[in-house]
Amino acid sequence: MVARKKQTILILLGISLGTLLFVSISGVQLGMRYYIAQQLLNHTAHILISGAERKVNPTEVTNAFYGKNEFVAWLISPSGLREEVNLENYGGWYDLLSNDPRVVDFSPRMSAHVILSKGNFNSSVNIIGTIPEKTVRITSIENYMKEGTFMALKGSHNIVIGSGVADDMGVKVGQYINVNAGSGKMGTFKVVGIFHFGNEQVDRSLSFANLPDIQILTKSPGRVTEIAVALFDIDKSQVIADEWKILTTDKVEDWQKANQSFMEMIRVQDFSRYFITTAILVVASFGIYNVLSIMINQKKREIAILRAIGYGPDKILQLILYQGLVLGISGALLGLLLGFLLNIYIGSIDLNIEIGGGHNLWISYDWKIYVTAFISATLSSLIASFIPARTASKMTPMDIMRSE
Repeated sequence: MVARKKQTILILLGISLGTLLFVSISGVQLGMRYYIAQQLLNHTAHILISGAERKVNPTEVTNAFYGKNEFVAWLISPSGLREEVNLENYGGWYDLLSNDPRVVDFSPRMSAHVILSKGNFNSSVNIIGTIPEKTVRITSIENYMKEGTFMALKGSHNIVIGSGVADDMGVKVGQYINVNAGSGKMGTFKVVGIFHFGNEQVDRSLSFANLPDIQILTKSPGRVTEIAVALFDIDKSQVIADEWKILTTDKVEDWQKANQSFMEMIRVQDFSRYFITTAILVVASFGIYNVLSIMINQKKREIAILRAIGYGPDKILQLILYQGLVLGISGALLGLLLGFLLNIYIGSIDLNIEIGGGHNLWISYDWKIYVTAFISATLSSLIASFIPARTASKMTPMDIMRSE
């Protein structure tokens, strides 16, 4: 390796480049995945339990009124929802979730479309009636509060609005706005907080209030439309959701299924990341293979001498494999260092775009990224070294002398 410095340096650079790209691409993609997950979970949940929609079936209506044997032609067939969406058995869910050790906490909620107004300015938003202390426990919404605190909702007739709504209506913390739920009842709420997720659509269309206030405003006391559930292990959300679906006719949906389009995009990113890294490591592995093959051909005499003085095939195999291992480990460590430094640099770049309250990319420094990159680079080097090493181990002094 020392005698062939150029080849050795090129191999090291090839392995380092593959490792560097894996670390940097993984850091950026996993950082964005974490950012997207946080954005989604702030107004959804690990698992969301909601009432199932029951739509009118024209055939069932016909059979109920006229019997199965009558032929009825509808000018306008009956359609739409049979009733308002509502949880069938909130008490049962309360008992189940309270006693499940996998659940961190849960929050009953009620969603409604309302119109916020102040003077001549109106804004249509989706308002979520919730229990503040539970929402703070199951989400990280407090980290996105631009003004005020989310826990201030505990008082009566208080509201937390998005920064987009506040800018459009010119509302500040401490001022009052009217909330109209379209049922003929209007309430006056005090703005106690303004959140900023960095997603313009969400910041302009979402608000929070205390659950009892929304129930009174919509003339539906005691009604709960959904339950947001937080788990200790978010990766088990799909398994647990499938388990709960068996127990009810309510809609039980984990956060990945609810945001399937985002998850499909993430899977495509993962595939491209592994494909690029694998391609570079394969090229680097061929470099190791070629260099070791040439070295073995040029070192036949030395191998013959070693075999003649007692070196067995296993010793020769180990000798060549050690060289590949040294190249793999050295290139992997160099790539990890360069990837880490590159991620720090990328994370410091001001992109002049709004990303979660800042202007920089979210970078993940998860230790699993570095372990995976190191193992991949080392294994590819060992595999590339094994074939020439096995060839060298089978050489005998007589075979080498005859070929010479």
